[in-house]
Amino acid sequence: MNLKKKKYPLSLQSSYSHRPDLLILWEWEYDDDFVFYLGAAARRNKLAVRFFHADDLATFYHYCDDPEFVPQVIIDRASDVHAELCTSLQTLKTRGSRIVNDPARMAWCRDKATMHLELVSSGIDVPYGIIASRDDAVDAVFSRAAEKLGLPFVIKPSEGGGGEGVILDATSVQHISHALKSSPTGKLVLQKKVEPAIILGRRAWFRIFYIVDHVVPCWWDDLTHLYQPLQTEQLPEDMLNKMKTTVMHIAQTTRIDFFSTEIAIARDGTLQVVDFVNEMCDMRMRSRHHNGVPDGLVLHVADCLIQHSVSQRHP
Repeated sequence: MNLKKKKYPLSLQSSYSHRPDLLILWEWEYDDDFVFYLGAAARRNKLAVRFFHADDLATFYHYCDDPEFVPQVIIDRASDVHAELCTSLQTLKTRGSRIVNDPARMAWCRDKATMHLELVSSGIDVPYGIIASRDDAVDAVFSRAAEKLGLPFVIKPSEGGGGEGVILDATSVQHISHALKSSPTGKLVLQKKVEPAIILGRRAWFRIFYIVDHVVPCWWDDLTHLYQPLQTEQLPEDMLNKMKTTVMHIAQTTRIDFFSTEIAIARDGTLQVVDFVNEMCDMRMRSRHHNGVPDGLVLHVADCLIQHSVSQRHP
């Protein structure tokens, strides 16, 4: 199956409607499975659904010119790459469409420096961090980092995903200087390195998905990047509840509907939100990608998003 060549699942595409129940925008070729299962779940629930791959944006813009075109729910998997979509999505939002996720909120969440400050101010535990920019004296930044964070520490560009540009074992002025030169925004978050506890022989590091009020935690090894499903009996109930409460708190702070976050249980037993908000979740399936999301979770996420779309459908 190669939906990129098809541009959308043709067998699932509904006929044109001024007000489809669901519209899906997607860009990444590896989203093909996720988009397919979203479409399948939509059809099972008798939703009228439209798909637009990035190659079809001219058609999408043409539809948006029609003032009566108002999809009830839009799942946006493309505006992070095609920023020009944001204007049309804002227009549709003004007309009454619900967008998952709102592009303006995603842009705000994408800045790790901003998120660090927002989460700290809202009382969420994150590793001690220092925000640095190209305007700062690098030697002074390093001295402060060495004192406050210890060596080694972690360097993250303020924007970006998939680990791109991250230095996990920074120990020198040169590491900071190189990261600043490479950063598109000229901003960095320097972060205290978290060593997770070992639970059941595993590093206590988790990737947790938030899908419209549903919280689903997974084991996620920060070294191998491999997922394993988390069984509720594998963690103490109070720890699991605290983890879910933390994710709900992040959702209330960010006001986006679908994201993942990384939380570690540190060796001192505290929960640390290590990677704040991944607002465009990587939904590659484990059956096709060794470091992908467990297949059952991909299907569950698709079902949650479709049930949300069902709840928004007008009587």
